[in-house]
Amino acid sequence: MPVSKTLRLLSVIAEPNRLRILAALSARRMCVCELCAALGLKQSVMSQHLRVLRDRGLVNARKNGLWVNYELSKSALLGPSGKVLKTILAETRLDETIRKDRQAAANVDRKAICRGPGRKP
Repeated sequence: MPVSKTLRLLSVIAEPNRLRILAALSARRMCVCELCAALGLKQSVMSQHLRVLRDRGLVNARKNGLWVNYELSKSALLGPSGKVLKTILAETRLDETIRKDRQAAANVDRKAICRGPGRKP
C-alpha cells in the first residue's frame, strides 16, 4: 500500500470521534440520530465527521424512506488499507469508551429517539 494512502487513512481515523463512529458502524448501520444518541455527540458535529468519512470512502450513506443510514464501506475493508482499518477496529474493542459506544449503539431505539419530517419531538 502506498505510504500516502496509509497516511491519509490514519489522519482521518486519528480524530477520536471519527474512530468512535467507525467502531459503532462496524456493529451495524445507523442513522445520524442513532449515532448521536449512542456516542453523545451533537448532530452538527456528527454530520461534519460523517461527511469527512464519506468523502474518504470509509462510510456509505443510503437513503431508506425518511432515513439516511450510514454503514462502513465494504470497499474500505478491502485490500491493504482495509487490513489496516480492520486491525485498528479490532484493537478498539479493548478501549472502554468504544466498548460503551458499541453497547449504546446496540441498544439505541430509532423510533424512540428519531424525528422524521412532520413528527413532533
